[in-house]
This record gives sequence, structure tokens and C-alpha cells, in this order.
Amino acid sequence: MDTPDYSKHSAEQLRQILGRIDAARYPERVAEIEARLAALAAAPATLEASKAQPTANAILGRRILAFIVDTILLGVIGAVAGALLHAQFAALGPWGRLVGFVVALLYFGLLQSNLRGGQSVGMHLLGVRVVTRTGEPLGMLAAFIRAGIFCLAYFLNGAVIDSGQAWMDTAVFMLVASLTFAIYYLLLFNRRTGQSLHDLAVGAYVVSAGPGKILPASTQIWRGHGAVIAAAVLCVCVGTTMFLKHTQLGGTLAGMLSVQQTIGRMPGVDRVGVSLQTVKSKDKETHRLIVSAVVDAATPEPQMLAPRIALATLENYTDADKQDQLIVVLLSGYDIGIASSMQVTNYAYTPEEWRAQQEKR
Repeated sequence: MDTPDYSKHSAEQLRQILGRIDAARYPERVAEIEARLAALAAAPATLEASKAQPTANAILGRRILAFIVDTILLGVIGAVAGALLHAQFAALGPWGRLVGFVVALLYFGLLQSNLRGGQSVGMHLLGVRVVTRTGEPLGMLAAFIRAGIFCLAYFLNGAVIDSGQAWMDTAVFMLVASLTFAIYYLLLFNRRTGQSLHDLAVGAYVVSAGPGKILPASTQIWRGHGAVIAAAVLCVCVGTTMFLKHTQLGGTLAGMLSVQQTIGRMPGVDRVGVSLQTVKSKDKETHRLIVSAVVDAATPEPQMLAPRIALATLENYTDADKQDQLIVVLLSGYDIGIASSMQVTNYAYTPEEWRAQQEKR
């Protein structure tokens, strides 16, 4: 005969069972029931707190505010470090975001583990904590895996990934887009358990903080969320593939992508962005082509890059000469993900003026 599970019974039910059970025949069961009754009597506050546990929806607002507080704190840490190590961070170029990733990983991984009771500074202020299904704080490894998944999506978003292999760059983009969607979709719409992707990966829950163990209100997630996320990932893959085919066939996107790739290969250029802008006034429209480039701090006379960037744009984008202005924006400084400091210099001329400057040289 299987041993009954007394952990699911209330104190009143256990007393009734204890009054009926044959103590001589089942002494081990009597001992288990008495131990369970003693535990329940010793932790009434924990049981009441568990019964009063808010739903995942009620905790969501506090969880978001806690993350905002943590982000501000990390930003302050990054700004102070940037003020002291500006030149060193600037020299890292696009790899500077790795510094922010490590700092954020240590911050969330350590504080949201059992080392600090499952609470970062923001969570402590907002009265929430990260726990397992049984109400215990996460172990160190689980906390770091959870933090790593979220930080990976956050710090890869906007990072410079230029491996020189189109398939690899595309795969990284798809990974970041899919991770980001899954994390925020589940955070907003998983109303049963309140778990996001990084929570599900390690079996974590975000609950109200209180004395003793606070159990999650629900541990069963709606399976339809998996289908929604799978459909979204499929859309990302198909959409990216169609975009690449379109750029290969030609057109505005192809020209802008060609400019971005050409300038991105220039020595001293870390990151490039190309965009079109139309400014409307009362009597006319001004069409602008804007090329923004983050310049390596070690590049001598970075302002000399502006004419080269403008000429490369005119040579690789056939519609560039049709624009009223070609604006080259040079940015220099650092970006470590949790903080950034960029000096911006604009060079704005017509395509004809850019060509005339080149001829004079």
C-alpha cells in the first residue's frame, strides 16, 4: 500500500486522521502526521501569506518597476565607471557592451540567488522576490542562467555583429528577435504563472516578498503560449529571408545596405546606420540622406572620415544624388550597454558640394 501524502492536508484534516489511525500498526505515519502538525503550528504567518499571494497580474506592475529601479542603478554604476575609464571603454569599441553584460550578469545573478534571498535592489524596494516552485530562493547556477538569458537578449539588441558571413549575421538577428519577443510576450500575457522565458528556463517564479516561504499562486502555464511564440519565430525567419531576397534584387533597401556594408569596412569605423528623412516646410520638402558612423577612438583625425564616407555613399547608392542633403554624422565615445557617452559632429552638404570638396583634394 502506498504511503499517503500528508503535505496536502490541512491541520484540521490531519487531526481527524490522527484520531482514526491505528498507531500500533502505522507508527511511522503517526510520527509523520505529528511532525506535519508541528510544522503547521510553527508557521501560521507563512500559511496566511501564501493564501494571500496576489495573482501574477497584480505582481507584474511591481516587477516592471523593480526592473526600472535596477536599470537606473546599473546606469549610475556605468556612468561612474565611464567617467573614470572613458578612454579605456572607448578603445573597446563595439566590445564595450560586453562590459555591461558582465556587470549586469553579476548584479542580477548574485542578488537574485539564495545569496541575497532572491531580491535585487529594485525587488527589495518593491516587495517582490524570485523563488522556486517550493518557495525557496534560486541556487547560484540557476540564478546566473536566468540572468544570462535575459541579459543576452538585452545586450545583443543593438550590438554590432559583423562576422563577414551573411548567414551568421542573419542567425544572430533571428536569435535576438526571437528571444526578445518571447521574453516580453510571456511577461505581459502569461497571466497564470507570470513567468517569462528566463523564468521558465530554470523553474523560477516572481512572488510577493514576505516572512517565510511564499509559494507561487499558480504553477500551470497555458500551453497555447508556446504556439504563439513558435508562430512569431516563424514570422521572424520568413520575414528576414524575404528582406534579404529583396535587398539582393535591388532597390532602395539594397542601395542603403550596400552603403552600410562598404562604410562599415572602413578602418576606424565601428558601426554604421543609414536612413532617409523628409522635412516638410510651408513652401517645400527637403529630402535628406543621413549616414551615421561610430568612429573608433584610436582613429587619428576622425573628421577626415566624413568626406570619405560621403563619397562612398554617393558611389554605392544611386539615389544619393537625388537627395537635397547628404548628412554625415560622426559619433565618438563609448557604449557599454548600461551607460554610454557619445560626442556628435554633423557634416551637412548637398551631393554636389560633397563632390566639389573631393575634387579640390
